[in-house]
Parts: sequence; structure tokens; C-alpha cells
Amino acid sequence: MSGKQVSCPGGLTRHWKLYGSCAVVLTFLIFSSLPDSEAAPRRRAAKKAAPKKEEPLPPRFMVKSKPVSPIKLATALKSAEKIDKLVEANYSKYKVKPNPLATDEQFLRRVYLDITGTIPTYRETRYFLASRHPDKRKRLIDRLLDSDGYASHNFNYWADVFRYTDRLNNNVDGSPYRQWIKQSLAENKPWDKMVEEMITAEGLIWENPATGYLQRDSGMPLDNMNNTVRIFLGTRIGCAQCHDHPFDRWKQKEFYQMAAFTFGSSTRASGRDKRFYTGEDPNRRLRKEYQEMGQEEKDRRRNQGRFNRMIRVNMMVVNDQANRKIRLPHDYAYTDAKPKSVVEPKTIFGKPADIKKGEAPRQAFARWMVSKDNPRFALTISNRLWKQVFGRGQIEPVDDMMDHTVAENPELMKYLESEMKRLNFDMKEYLRILYNTKTYQREASTTDVSLSEQYHFPGPVLRRMTAEQAWDSFLTLAVVDPDEYRELPSDLKSEIIAVDLNTATAEEVLEADVKKRAEIDKTRYKREKKYKYKGQLLARASELPSPVSPSHFLRTFGQSDRELISASSDSGSVPQILFMFNGPVTHMMLEKGSTIYNNVIEQKTIKDGVDVIFMTILSRRPDSEESKIAMDEIEKNGPAGYGNVIWSLVNTREFLFIQ
Repeated sequence: MSGKQVSCPGGLTRHWKLYGSCAVVLTFLIFSSLPDSEAAPRRRAAKKAAPKKEEPLPPRFMVKSKPVSPIKLATALKSAEKIDKLVEANYSKYKVKPNPLATDEQFLRRVYLDITGTIPTYRETRYFLASRHPDKRKRLIDRLLDSDGYASHNFNYWADVFRYTDRLNNNVDGSPYRQWIKQSLAENKPWDKMVEEMITAEGLIWENPATGYLQRDSGMPLDNMNNTVRIFLGTRIGCAQCHDHPFDRWKQKEFYQMAAFTFGSSTRASGRDKRFYTGEDPNRRLRKEYQEMGQEEKDRRRNQGRFNRMIRVNMMVVNDQANRKIRLPHDYAYTDAKPKSVVEPKTIFGKPADIKKGEAPRQAFARWMVSKDNPRFALTISNRLWKQVFGRGQIEPVDDMMDHTVAENPELMKYLESEMKRLNFDMKEYLRILYNTKTYQREASTTDVSLSEQYHFPGPVLRRMTAEQAWDSFLTLAVVDPDEYRELPSDLKSEIIAVDLNTATAEEVLEADVKKRAEIDKTRYKREKKYKYKGQLLARASELPSPVSPSHFLRTFGQSDRELISASSDSGSVPQILFMFNGPVTHMMLEKGSTIYNNVIEQKTIKDGVDVIFMTILSRRPDSEESKIAMDEIEKNGPAGYGNVIWSLVNTREFLFIQ
């Protein structure tokens, strides 16, 4: 084989030389789609003109991440030990044998996926596995919690819970809200403060992005209350919207009493509201001016919808209307109140909400909900985050608690709740505790346990990657710097579409829409074109449109359409298999310049190349049998064998599952 040319798919010729039993790659692997001329022997190239200076790319939205406190680590480790003792008490009680401690390889891959949503790079893997520092696991946990990847991964989780979409309703663009969520997570805003801001926010979304939470349910105040109680208090009261709850104690009247707290909040300002508009109703005035503008009739019809939408966008002001009261439905069938009677606000459990003079009822509702005295607020978030870490909640489902609900380990659940309160709802610090437990650092359980059975946590539950984790992991294999692309700052669009309706003319409103379309589309194209592969934007899932189109990898692998709370899926399907066979995502790994390509061509021997492939894809070295199979494949098929090994490994369960 010495000096022999080996033909490869794609029409390229590769040169291999044999040194004993080792082959050295002298040119490229199989991955290229370069034209045939580039494979021919090099000729003396003519002098090339100096490359044009590239224009700077448009700005990016970058989060500012807040690190965890080194001073708090000792306390976190003590809390982790306490959790382990409470878990181990159940091992004895239920005669459960704990799983062995995870190897460094298993821990490394798991903690990267759980905190940052992607597998580690080859160099990160090599560095961690080579380290002999006794605290390397603790240090890695802190480093990952400090990274921007924490906000990226957790945005994907909360976007699914909040049903976030880039168009929150027919009129409101969600990007300011999206970026507010990311930044709140990155800076580690306390959960109670983050929630209170969402519930009490007022104004236009580009002035106060937290209003996006209410805008998502614009015009549906009863549904918004149902979603709020389910998300933040882990309780489903939605059935009581139409009748007394058939499976829980909630009455229809109680649902309306809760809805009374937020019913007076509107997501749109009236043109006659003098708090916002000083003169004539801008809606009426501007539409009249529009009809008087000199336009061809076809242009008038084409522009009418965009013009109306610009007015509506600038009137989507979250505000409170003191005189707006909720009434029971006309067909109310129970004897505790009359149909169509006005309902006053009242909480369904815990202490009453104290409505202060002159304040909107939702302000009191928010204070009541996020209070440490609320029996379900801290309980719900501590249980949600436990499930994020271990794959199973102490209470299941995490959003369907009842008065008689009992946690798998009541003493542990009580301690977790108390820790959340002690930490003042610091989610990073709470997660830091969980990741440092021996329970988390055990091998995953491969036995399938149905939700009807109790799981006693001999280790985390074996889980398939979420769609976002799978996508981001493929990018880590293929893209040299997958974190480089970031979305445009939302204020680029907001500065254009924000119009003062008190003074703007119809012509200015229409010009703002035209300018928005021209400038934003041009800026977005300029930002994205450098990062596209066969039409696909190669960016982290948290930077892509939300949700993506139904044909995208993410949707195929289970990303939710965001119509329902937490509706994503990790189930397998035939389209997923076909996508892995033929999709552009798996092919892009085999292109010249991909991360795994670069890693492999740096190696001097086939064995080293095989080791790198395994460490890049599975975060471990191959065992002797795997190494032999892979080397035989490469020696038999030449450079194409490398591609076959890579393609085989990304199609294994070991790649797609979090051990």
C-alpha cells in the first residue's frame, strides 16, 4: 500500500504511506465535496489579488453570565452530603442497591449535557481525563455553571415550559422576551424575582420585555391563570374553569376567584385611554390619514395589512384596568353563587393575598405566589430542578400536585424545599448542590421505571438527549466554534418599529414598516450567511427560530411546537432514523474543516485517529475490541473507513443517550 493511491467516494484521490503497521494520512480524509480539480497535483499558482477586507458583521446579543460564588462551595458540599444521606436511607428502607459511581468519562459527558446542553469537545475531554486533580469534578461543575452554555441550555427548557414562540401572538414579536429570559438565567436572577417580574410587568415589550409572559396569552386571561398556577405552583386547576374539578378539590368558583387577580390586566391599550394617548384615538386618526394618502389602489390594498399591524404593535401595552371585573359564566350551575355575579379575588391555598390600596390585584397575587410562605412555590421549583438533574421528579408529574400528593422521599423533598428557601431561590447554587451529590455522580439506571412506580434514585435515570441536546452535540462535532453565532439584539428591530402614536403621521407609520423590513432582513441575512450549510443555520438551538419549521432536525427529534406546556418529546421515530441516514446534519461532520475532521487529520497513526474519533463522539477511548474493529474497517476501506466509523458511532444508542 506504500505510495499507492486510493480512490474515494466524491472523486477525490488520497495518498497513504505505510510505516510498519501504521498508516499516515498525508492529505485529506473522505469528507470533501471539493471539485475534482482540487484533488489534482498542485501547479504553481498565479499571484492572487489581495483579499477584500470583510465588512464587520452586525452586532450579536451576548448574555452576561454571573459566576457561582467560591465562598459558598463548602456549604454546597455539606448540603450535597445531607441529600446523599437522605437518599441512602431509602436504599435501606426499600432494599435498593445503589449504582456504582460513574467513571470520569461518564460523568464528564453527562455533566456537560446536563449543564450546557452539549457534549464536550475533544480537547475538553482530553484535558479532563488527563487531570489528576482531586477536585476536578467540583471545578468542572462550577466552570460549566459559569458559562454562557448554562443560559443557552436552560433557555431551551424554559421556552418549552413557557410555550415561548418568536411571535407571541398575532402582533407581538417575542425576541425582547426571549433575550430577557436568557439574560435572567445567565445572571442568575433569583427565581422568585424573575417570576414576580413576569406577573407584574407593564408596558410595551421593548420597554419591559417581561411583559412577554402575559402577551403569550393575549386575550385569554382565564387560560393565563391556568398556565400560571400549573407552571409556578405545580397544580392543575384548568378543569375548574368550566366545572368543579372531577379529580381534585377545586371548585369552579375558586378558579374564578383566582382569575380575578389578573382579569383586570389587559395586553392592549385602548385608543381612548388618556394614560397613553393625549389626543384623538390614534387608531382612528391614523386609519383616516392612511385613506387620504396618495397611493395607487393596488399599493393601498397591499400596504393596508402592514400599516394596521404597525398600529396594533404599538398599542400592545400591558396595563391594568381597575374597573374591569370578572363575572361567573351565564350558565353557572352551582348554588354557592349566582350566574353572572361579580367575583372578588381570593387565593386557593396558603395565606390570603393582601391587596394594598391603589394597587392592581395582580401585584398582590405575585407577592403571594412567590412568597416563602406559599406552600407550593418553592416546592414546585425545587422539584422541577431535581427532575432536570435526575430525569425523574420526587413528585410526578411535576405540575399536578394535589393535597394528598406524597413525594417519593418526603423527608428529602422537605429538605430540598428548605434549601431553595435558604438560598433565596438561587437556582445555580441549588443545581450546584445537586450536581455535587454522590447520587448524581452514580451510573445511570438502565431499567425502565413507569411513572406509576416509585423510583428510589440508585442513580440518575437513563435518558435520550432532548432534540436541542442532540442538535447542539452534532454542532460540537462539526463546527469549530458553534457558540460564535448569536442572534441579533432585539433592540435593532424595536428601535425601528417603536412609533409615538400621539405624534406620528400615517406616512411615518408606513415608512417605519418599510424600513423595518428592509433593514432587518438585510441585517439578518448578513449575520446568517456565514453560518449556513446547505440552507441550515449552524447555530445553537437557543439561537434558532423558536420553534423551528416542522421539517427541521429539532422538530423531527421532538422539539415542541410550543402550543402546550412542556410538550417536547424524546421518543424515537422512523423519521429520526431516516434523518440520521440522509440528513445534512450527519453529513456536515464529514466535510473538510469540520471539528472532527480537524481532530483526526492531526493524528499520525490509524490507532490515534480511532482514539480521537471515540473521544470526540463518545468522550471515551475505545476498548480493545472496538479499536480492532475500527482499525480493520479503516485498513480495509482506506479513508472512507474513517467516515464509516464516525457515522456508525453517531448512530449508536451510546451517543444519543445520557448515561
